[in-house]
Amino acid sequence: MNVQIYDEDGVRFEYPPHWELEVTDVDEVRTVAVQDPDGLGFALITSDESCPDPAEVAESALEAMRDEYADLESTPVLEAIGDHAATGHDLEFFALDMTNSALIRCFRTPRRTFLAFGQWSDLGPDELADLVRDVVHSIVETE
Repeated sequence: MNVQIYDEDGVRFEYPPHWELEVTDVDEVRTVAVQDPDGLGFALITSDESCPDPAEVAESALEAMRDEYADLESTPVLEAIGDHAATGHDLEFFALDMTNSALIRCFRTPRRTFLAFGQWSDLGPDELADLVRDVVHSIVETE
């Protein structure tokens, strides 16, 4: 599969070549957003050099989603991203007359804490969920 590669400031990941990319820096936190051109799927990769606790970061992200979507269903998840044990949640919720799914994954390295948030709509193509998951699972710390 043809992919674009984001590789800057110690963070590397792959994303679909037709997706749009945006980078935001605030203090010690860098957020890289990649989005499907139709707006039906996206991933946010945040690296925080202050190294907050991954479980707390994942829980804060979950609470923010619960504040936004009252009918949110969540399932706790532990899985590997590269060589790292990532904590997080799988989410399902209803918004804008469509069913949406999302994932939250968080892990810490000696240099930074990574938060990955991916979301996709059931109105998107069948492979959209896999594309978002592939972005998240391709995260590598390079420095």
